[in-house]
Amino acid sequence: MIIDGKKLAAEREKKLAGEVSLLTKKIGRRPKLLAVELADDEGSRLYLKLKRKAAERLGIEFEVIKRPGLSGKGLAFLTGFDIDGVFVQHPRGYDKQKWQELVDQIPPEKDVDCLTSENLQLIKDGKPRFLPATVKAVGYVILSVVKDPVGPNPKWDSSVVSLLQNDGLLRHFLLNKHVVILGRSPILGLPLFWWFNSFGGKVTLLHSQTKNKKQKTKNSDILISSVGKPGIIIGKMVKEGAIVVDCGSPSGDVAFGEVAPKASAITPVPGGVGPLTVVSLMENVVKSAKDTYAKKRR
Repeated sequence: MIIDGKKLAAEREKKLAGEVSLLTKKIGRRPKLLAVELADDEGSRLYLKLKRKAAERLGIEFEVIKRPGLSGKGLAFLTGFDIDGVFVQHPRGYDKQKWQELVDQIPPEKDVDCLTSENLQLIKDGKPRFLPATVKAVGYVILSVVKDPVGPNPKWDSSVVSLLQNDGLLRHFLLNKHVVILGRSPILGLPLFWWFNSFGGKVTLLHSQTKNKKQKTKNSDILISSVGKPGIIIGKMVKEGAIVVDCGSPSGDVAFGEVAPKASAITPVPGGVGPLTVVSLMENVVKSAKDTYAKKRR
């Protein structure tokens, strides 16, 4: 089974568009997302273009501010913006320490891509304010292959911002599965590990220094790779019948031709996790707008 991320994203967009329309009438304005562009490279331009188009389709206001080479206290200007969400487009090769110092200036309640240390810690503590967009996308991918839930009627509400509030079906499905995550970036690998680990199942996080990686991936029921090295996951590393989720950017981590025949379900690149990541980000913007409105009503 090849998981069609475009189709899944379109289904979620349809639901979200209705939610945005109702919310806009309720609060008297459109939800607004601000993007900060640090580098004028092809990858950043492409990702921002995709996000802008999605926002336009949904009725979300989208603004890009270019700040090439920004570092230090360079995001202090955000306090002057009336926005529901902000994210910084991560450029390739950006220093990890400088990156965290920079994004930690984002107001955590507006941090819709969950980049700040505060929001990451909340995930680690099992009390997430938001889930990173790609983490949510992985959750939606796995849910798409769940057909017959068992046990005490675990329900999953398919409403727009439900993955945090109603994760019972995903939790139940993962409980007896061995999940292996390859890559420990703070954008995906680590928060995904913390989130899945909070469900009480068996979750293993692999990185560049991990020994016997091939044996560990071979034992996984669900394999998620986010390394960014094309072809790093080959056929002999995958168990027969495993679910394989390829989050490698920009070209994918999985040798698709080798792995697809062995997998019970697999995401392609492009057209897999990517489209769901974009709509997941927009869902977080809507959640932030609703939270802001609720606070003002108190």
